[in-house]
Amino acid sequence: LVKAVEMDHTNAQAWNTLGASPSPMYAVTVSHGNYTKKECYVKAVEIDPTNAQAWNNLGASLTSKDTVTVGTGTYTDQECHVKALEIDPTNSQAWNNLGTSLTPNDPVTVGTEEFIQRKCYVKALE
Repeated sequence: LVKAVEMDHTNAQAWNTLGASPSPMYAVTVSHGNYTKKECYVKAVEIDPTNAQAWNNLGASLTSKDTVTVGTGTYTDQECHVKALEIDPTNSQAWNNLGTSLTPNDPVTVGTEEFIQRKCYVKALE
């Protein structure tokens, strides 16, 4: 994976997969620097903002109090999961992760529809 990124710094899928690799959370060394998992996901979505899995992974890498800057926008974990679902509404992992990020009656809007935790889990199972 490191070789893939070193050969093509614009390969969003390689950055996403590198972030998802079972290496420790702190850093992965690529020829041009060290990257945390979160930084790998940020690179992936900056290269390809339509990569739903990278958005979902980025959200999963954040705690509920964290935010991350992607381009000119700042995102919370929930906003990353919503972004993933706006790109791919059938992403069951993103629905599950969004549900996990909510309190039971804390609503969030995906597209034009409002969801609470339970409804997110139901969507994940569909």
